[in-house]
Amino acid sequence: MKIWEDFIKEITKYIPSSLECEIKMMNSKNSLTRFANSHIHQNVEEETSDIYLTLHQNKRTITLTSNLTSINDPKVFVEKALTGISNSPLDKNWAGMPDKSLRYEGYERIKEETPDARAEKVKDFINSGKKLNSAGYCSTSISNYFVWNSEGLTSSDTATSCFIDGIHRTDSSAGSSHRGAKKLSEIDSAIAGKEAALLAKDSENPVDIEPGKYEVVLGNEAVSTILVFLAVYGFNAKNKIDGMSPITIGENQFDEQITLYDNPFRDDSIGFKIDASGAAKKQLSVINKGVSSSYFHTRRTAKELKQQNTFHELYGWGDSFGGIGTNLYLESGNKSKEEMIKEVKKGIYINEFWYCRVLDPITQVVTGLNRNGSFLIEDGKITKPVGRLRFTQSFISALGEGNVISVGDSSRYADSEFGEGILHVPMLHLKDFSFTGGVSG
Repeated sequence: MKIWEDFIKEITKYIPSSLECEIKMMNSKNSLTRFANSHIHQNVEEETSDIYLTLHQNKRTITLTSNLTSINDPKVFVEKALTGISNSPLDKNWAGMPDKSLRYEGYERIKEETPDARAEKVKDFINSGKKLNSAGYCSTSISNYFVWNSEGLTSSDTATSCFIDGIHRTDSSAGSSHRGAKKLSEIDSAIAGKEAALLAKDSENPVDIEPGKYEVVLGNEAVSTILVFLAVYGFNAKNKIDGMSPITIGENQFDEQITLYDNPFRDDSIGFKIDASGAAKKQLSVINKGVSSSYFHTRRTAKELKQQNTFHELYGWGDSFGGIGTNLYLESGNKSKEEMIKEVKKGIYINEFWYCRVLDPITQVVTGLNRNGSFLIEDGKITKPVGRLRFTQSFISALGEGNVISVGDSSRYADSEFGEGILHVPMLHLKDFSFTGGVSG
């Protein structure tokens, strides 16, 4: 905190009062313990303090980035921006800066997790599958974010995250599991390890099945991937502006069992409580009982669409990327995993998706593969492991009206194609999901 205070006190001496200015610093300490072949082989740690300086004058904007240790003279750093602003293109969509009424002070001094503590979590994961080959990582991070602008806003916040992610492997199969929390003590890596080990053992010697439409029970990671694609490509207001989003606010586009909201103020929320501009976030309804409720807005997209800012500008992505929810919760239902499987006549259990790519953003058709635990379900029982399948499926239709049979009764943080700690989700039981190819094509 003192480093930031000293830096702001010095650099603001050289900011002319005639222009708009925003200064941001992200101080992050990221620690990682990796394991492979059931042994820890790497402990790494990195601390960075990145600086963003944005100036706006005469309808032109410039942003310079640097690391705090690289700025030997704040005056020279500002002068470089002042020299370059006249050569910047006209910024027709400039939306100004948040005023001091939106400030938030959430900075905390947090004691960092130790390598020994991460090693214990890894040990518990490995020991859950002693006869199997395991690999993965345990990570911890502390991030402190500070914002100052010429409108009088000063904001800060602190976010912590901890994750265990790993697989157990046999000669013919693998099973994976993932857990996330704000504190390492809140993660039960033994349970995660047992889950991965059971998936690996049960997945041995998988068989190929014919592609087609199947009823599916989707694990937490598979559900998270569907929702993160909808969040990034659907509910991002920038994609709506660009004509690339299928989302229409106020329409019943999803099954009534689907309720998704963004809430940075939950006790278990990992993400920041301020957006990249320093404005305090608020709880936001994204999908309410199947009805699309809101886009994720930044100050720019809100201005362009003449809608209210939802404060979802992302740090490090630039304010032209659009808004993304980073504290997303899918409301749980009332069915256990066992109950879901019992209700399937013929279908597939999918632990997770990977290598997913958008084919058509307007219909949200995505193609990808399954991995690390997939099983054929017949007459309410898992009968055999299945091999690699390619799906080609509209994610918006997958969660569409009448296609959601039930929602799981327990939720957790799940990994996805766009990173961990964004989505807290239950499992889902879906009526139809389209698989278009297998190992042979």
